[in-house]
Amino acid sequence: MMHTTDDPIHLYPNTSIQIVPGDLLYSHKVAYSSFLVGHEAIIGMNYRIYHVNRWGNIGHSDSMPIYLSRHKPLEKLTILRFPDADKAKNAAKWAMLHIDRVEKYTFDRDLDSIENNYCSKYIWQAYYFGNNQNFDLYGRDTNPIKRRYVTPSQLYRKFEVVGSFRNTLYR
Repeated sequence: MMHTTDDPIHLYPNTSIQIVPGDLLYSHKVAYSSFLVGHEAIIGMNYRIYHVNRWGNIGHSDSMPIYLSRHKPLEKLTILRFPDADKAKNAAKWAMLHIDRVEKYTFDRDLDSIENNYCSKYIWQAYYFGNNQNFDLYGRDTNPIKRRYVTPSQLYRKFEVVGSFRNTLYR
């Protein structure tokens, strides 16, 4: 896709890395809200950041500045990209359309439940349901009826690390 001078090009803070829908932002933080160590969010088609945590509305759609305000100053965020751009876009679309369905932040093993959710489970669901229930990030033919936990580190290993940046907006 060619960019004209009128096309917006979105870059991650303090990088020359283009933001791509379906990218994940992986935070290495350790806190009660990231009990499993780390936090993950997905970039939507509108370049907003979709994620689940226990504060506020539970399911969030944040601009980059708002998302970074939820992180400590100088905290490192790793940019993860899935190699199949079509699957990533489908996940980004699904994440945007379903974030308002998340009602409760809980480490629920029911992969079919959108209402009871946490960060990495929501990402798994976006890739699975966004791709017509025909794609499992685990690669193990996981059926959503099965009950499993999805951890940030499990997803991290399925994506390509394309770079990182530090939260310098809020120091």
